[in-house]
Amino acid sequence: MAPRLVWDFNQPQTDWKLLRGRMGFRPGELALKGEGSTPVIVSPDKTTIDWSRYESILIRMIHEGGNEIKLKIGPRELKQKLGPRLQYQVYRFDLNITVPIRYNVPLAVMPTDDLNAIASIDSIEIVPRKITFAQAAGRQVISKREEYRNTLYVHSPSTIAFQVTIPKEARLHFGMGTTEKNSPVKFRVTADSNEVYSKTATDTGAWQDADVDLSSLSGRNVKLIFETSAEKQGTVALWANPLLTTKALRNRPNVLVYMIDTMRADHSSLYFYARYTTPFLKKLGAQGVVFDDCQVQATWTKPSTASLLTSLYSFTHGMIHDSDTIPPGATTFAEQLRTAGYVTASIIANQFAGHISGLQRGFDYLAEWAVVQRYRKDAEDRGTDSAALNKILFPWLEQHRDEPFFLYAHATDPHAPYRPPAGFEEKFANPADTPAFNRIYKTFAGHDQYGGGAVVSRAGVSRTGINPERFIHQAIDRYDGEILHNDWSLEQLVNKLKQLGILDNTLIVVVSDHGEEFWEHGWTAHGHSLYQELTHGVFVMWNPKLLPVPRRVAEPVQLIDVMPTVLDLLGLRIPDVVEGQSLGRLARGRPFQRKGPVMTSRFVPPRASATALIPENKTDTFALLDAGWKLIYRDKAKQTHMNPVELYDRHTDRGDLTNVAAAHPQEVDQRMAEITKWIDAQTRLRNFLGRGAKSTLDQQTIEQLRSLGYLGGKQ
Repeated sequence: MAPRLVWDFNQPQTDWKLLRGRMGFRPGELALKGEGSTPVIVSPDKTTIDWSRYESILIRMIHEGGNEIKLKIGPRELKQKLGPRLQYQVYRFDLNITVPIRYNVPLAVMPTDDLNAIASIDSIEIVPRKITFAQAAGRQVISKREEYRNTLYVHSPSTIAFQVTIPKEARLHFGMGTTEKNSPVKFRVTADSNEVYSKTATDTGAWQDADVDLSSLSGRNVKLIFETSAEKQGTVALWANPLLTTKALRNRPNVLVYMIDTMRADHSSLYFYARYTTPFLKKLGAQGVVFDDCQVQATWTKPSTASLLTSLYSFTHGMIHDSDTIPPGATTFAEQLRTAGYVTASIIANQFAGHISGLQRGFDYLAEWAVVQRYRKDAEDRGTDSAALNKILFPWLEQHRDEPFFLYAHATDPHAPYRPPAGFEEKFANPADTPAFNRIYKTFAGHDQYGGGAVVSRAGVSRTGINPERFIHQAIDRYDGEILHNDWSLEQLVNKLKQLGILDNTLIVVVSDHGEEFWEHGWTAHGHSLYQELTHGVFVMWNPKLLPVPRRVAEPVQLIDVMPTVLDLLGLRIPDVVEGQSLGRLARGRPFQRKGPVMTSRFVPPRASATALIPENKTDTFALLDAGWKLIYRDKAKQTHMNPVELYDRHTDRGDLTNVAAAHPQEVDQRMAEITKWIDAQTRLRNFLGRGAKSTLDQQTIEQLRSLGYLGGKQ
């Protein structure tokens, strides 16, 4: 289910971190000793583990004293008695974790509870769970080094046959994978008994791809047979995404959805920012459709991305905890396009957009955060990953240029800690100030307070003796530099589509999941409020065939509108249970009427420590808006000593700076009644979508919710 992780400490250096005590090396061992407290080490920063995919931890070590060895993974603690002194022993800890623990949780190891005795660790191994292949043949999503693929598995020797008509200029694509070390598998493909491909695969840790020219068989109806054989009978072999493609012209356009994580719209020159941060996006927008007032459904990545890919409000899909997944009754963007015959791929630099959120559903290919990190070089990329993302996107596009595809790409360049690469940093910042800024920012980011970066107030910075104005301007300068770098990477990606000859046949959608605050309402980072700097997202669509007339749309729209809009433009069925609404009429300059509210919500963070700093983290908050007004409602305002209701006049105050609720009680009452009705409807819909087993809505209920404006789709 995952790669085996092993640290053997053969070299006198390690990227494990010392938390308590002293650390040194003996020949082939990591030596630890407490000094008045027990010794503790923590797994390396860059090791990201989905613990639900691992079965056990093995630690081989010797100790000179103590009674107990203990491990800690987030809130989970595992311990057992130490064996005899001065004897090597392997300590096995069974994990029994069935749901993902909070993303990026490290492993802490206390090898002995003795305050002064030495414990020497020979190796630490994290053993993955094994996937069971119960049937003779079947289908599963399989991961190799965090690259997931939709596969047909078989027990060798095996044959799978397909009777197909070979199209003109046909090519056959597939991936191959093996499952057992030292057990090579021969993969062979024949067409009417004539061999067209043969290869023996031995590497269990990676996918191997094949590209077979079948153009000589054009027009023939043939039997394609996929065969595997192995010395060890029963060895499981994997055929990943076998695809028969053609270069012949097709009617269905490709779809590229490009997510810019943490990109606030008003820091883009597309949205009239004073700095020229997004010259390419501005050029793309001038030729496409720009939505000037797009509101996201949540102000941190996990629930916001889930809303984009399911067309459900964040309140409805209910993702609050790091380990939450989308409801089983939801239909994903990828599932809908895959059903329509699209090849689907997700390549993401943020784990929250992947399998720990259940967002792998419907994707034939999923390259997780760890895959992108393997293409990053810190000296070159610094705090960005869009260039590394392109290194995966480009080969995938080259391989799949000949079939209609849905590609979801997720970059995190503007995200904290704001370290733009050389060539982009100096556009807005002084590189000489960078080392000092990085040290200061890292200090603030050390607090246990989720915000996707350093969460700090102006007063908090002042208390450290640092000039707050200088700090915030340096942060903004570097944030803008990362936006500029992302814009450059996006341009390279679009140029690649042009080079491959598929640009004009690709619908490009550029969005962001939320913004970033720089003290507009007292804090930095994101996730803690529903003010405009966090809820106003980027939304641009481009395609000269589907959207031939460029325009800017002032009407308020929302991120959940993206999925039904794309399906509508493609002429595909929109699922019954979506809460967004197709903007096809708006995009083409036709009359449009919003059926349901534009809503954003956020919830009390699951970890108690997260409520200590920011008052709003103690209450659930809802925001409802239209062209004229924005209402913010807090259901536990008394606990936060904040206003239960705030009203903003959007004609004069797009920054949500002046609360006019007292002057407009009628507007407040009207919108509070709408929020109450909306919450009731969403609660009913959540029950239908389910939290465990998949359930379905009966048609009567669907029509009732749609008539109330709580289900979207095509106007």
